[in-house]
Amino acid sequence: MENLARQFYRDQKKVLDLIRKPSSRSGFDPAIHRLFGNDPKQGKMVRIGNRDYRYSSLAKNLVSFLPARWHEELDKTKGTWSGCANWWSGYPFIAWVEIRVGDDGTTGYLKLDAEVGPISGHRIRKGIIDAIKVAASAKGLERIQFPAGASDKGRLYSRFLRKNSIAVNDIDDTGEIETKFVQLIADFGPEFELVASVIPEFLRLGELR
Repeated sequence: MENLARQFYRDQKKVLDLIRKPSSRSGFDPAIHRLFGNDPKQGKMVRIGNRDYRYSSLAKNLVSFLPARWHEELDKTKGTWSGCANWWSGYPFIAWVEIRVGDDGTTGYLKLDAEVGPISGHRIRKGIIDAIKVAASAKGLERIQFPAGASDKGRLYSRFLRKNSIAVNDIDDTGEIETKFVQLIADFGPEFELVASVIPEFLRLGELR
């Protein structure tokens, strides 16, 4: 019956789209509220799986956050991250999960991204990227890969996660999205921990401004 219902939806999607209110987020919004709370404030700490995360924001089809370990280690640097004051949470890193809908309007996938942001000092920014690359290579974490030219002068934003998505069978299924969200970020626990482990090295880069 479930398969028949899915097939009916696919066959009649154009008609159904005319009579239902379009939703850009489908089951994503309620899943995020289950995980982060109904009205989370920036900086709220939540437990997802076996790790803690600090909520940043919810916008369109994505939710942004910082792994708590990143937040803790960045606060120890006691630096002012010039150029990042108005970028996400004001730190040089951010992570987020977004939902993307398939062509059939029913299936889709969740994608996890993490990014080094617009740090003003080129030496600092390059040093951070290089430290992550070296540590990832030493640990054999191949899913951390910066694009070519990520640390070049003038670059502001550099994503660094690969093989970072998980399929969603029904984008209207809040329970499935919640489960897949937890599964996705739990799977990247080693990569999150590696970034946290190299943050103390940033102190060697001098004044963070």
